[in-house]
Amino acid sequence: MEDQDRPIQNFPDTYSIKAVGKDTGDFEQFALSIVRAIVEHTDSITHYSRASRTGAYLSVTISFTARDQIELDRVFSEVSEHERVVWVL
Repeated sequence: MEDQDRPIQNFPDTYSIKAVGKDTGDFEQFALSIVRAIVEHTDSITHYSRASRTGAYLSVTISFTARDQIELDRVFSEVSEHERVVWVL
C-alpha cells in the first residue's frame, strides 16, 4: 500500500476497543486494568459493558486517548493476546 493510500491517523486521538470474554464477574475490571496499565492519560478512559443474551459472555467497549501508534498497537496487542479474551474488535 502506498503512503498516499493509507488512512491518516492523528495523535493524540480517541480510539475504542471491544473485548469479549466469559462473564466471570470481574471481566469488566480485568479488561479495564489492561488498558489502564498501558494508556498514559487514564482520565480519558470511558467504558460500557453488555452481557450476552444468555449471560455467559460480557462485551466491554473501552474508549481511550492514544498518544501515538505504539500505544494504540500495544493496547490492541495486549488485550488480544490474553487468554481470558475470546475476541477483540
